[in-house]
Amino acid sequence: MTDNPYRAVMTATNKITNTDLKLPGQDNPVMDKTGEINAQSTKDLTNQITAILQANSSAEFLQAQAPSPEVIEARKTALAEAMEDASAFQLLGAALASDIQDTTSREGICRRYLQYSELGQGESNMVRLREHNVTAYMATSTTEVTPVYIRNKVQYPQEFNNTANILIDLKELAQSTGDLLEEKYEEGLEAIMVQEDRLWKTAADAAAVVRNTLQVFTSFTPQIMSRIKSQVARWGLPVSSCLISYDIWDDIIGNSDFSAFFDPVTKYELVRDGILGNMIGVTIQTDSHRQKNFRILNDGEVYIVAPPLNHGVIKTRGPMLMEPINQFSNKTAQKGWFIHELVTLMVGNSLSVAKGQRI
Repeated sequence: MTDNPYRAVMTATNKITNTDLKLPGQDNPVMDKTGEINAQSTKDLTNQITAILQANSSAEFLQAQAPSPEVIEARKTALAEAMEDASAFQLLGAALASDIQDTTSREGICRRYLQYSELGQGESNMVRLREHNVTAYMATSTTEVTPVYIRNKVQYPQEFNNTANILIDLKELAQSTGDLLEEKYEEGLEAIMVQEDRLWKTAADAAAVVRNTLQVFTSFTPQIMSRIKSQVARWGLPVSSCLISYDIWDDIIGNSDFSAFFDPVTKYELVRDGILGNMIGVTIQTDSHRQKNFRILNDGEVYIVAPPLNHGVIKTRGPMLMEPINQFSNKTAQKGWFIHELVTLMVGNSLSVAKGQRI
């Protein structure tokens, strides 16, 4: 993709120095030159993390990080030119698909918690699990999972299609005054990355109550977290991650009992990726850093997850594929791209995930 002239157009962002970026209502930059969050104490640091998460819905803050008018204009020009040239349209679609693939690999919750690998053409889709005599959950489509009792550690799970249909109406293109290419990129992310994440959640919800017990609570405390963690640890599995909804973060910062256990992250970019800190040896993460339509958690949800090696797998067969779409022959004034990945997804051990729920 390095020789694709549209790759730079897709990845261009506003050039902001560390000393430029400020949170709404604050006079000082959110981070220093090394990317460390500016804070005077641990309490101040947790407050800054809260402010960063809240700023994701602030128009002022989002605008500060948005591409410059020059970048937006360059994207509009590139899209308009590509709509008139089949070769250029193919290249622009390839750049779009590559950007979606990169973001999915980097930010996908599913790909953080499951072992990811890429299969080659004709390569066997063999999965070697670490545990047997356990229940696994295998995805059979983008919305369905099925239980499988693992008697043999070697499995050959199904592959399924995960697709995005990204269409641009000519009227939409003519009337748009914003960054239409960015909007289509986000549509693709929702169809690919977020769909993978939702499917992992479907499998995790089913797996978490097979042998482990749903832990209900009215307020999240260190004792509640320890209780959920013990659901996984009692099987002799290590525990690496805790995924929380935003309202659970409110409990963490509002309860002084957490201060002895919680070690917040100090890097701004980690918070922007949803990583909040560590507690009793577990990395605390959230999806509340995402825009609303990219979030997968409901209020009051907590997941404790074993490391990917113990939890499951996600595989794609080859790189993400893209094919231009032209609806003119169907008497519809639309052009776009069909994006496709062939996926295997399996939570291979139901013992490796536990869930808590506020009531």
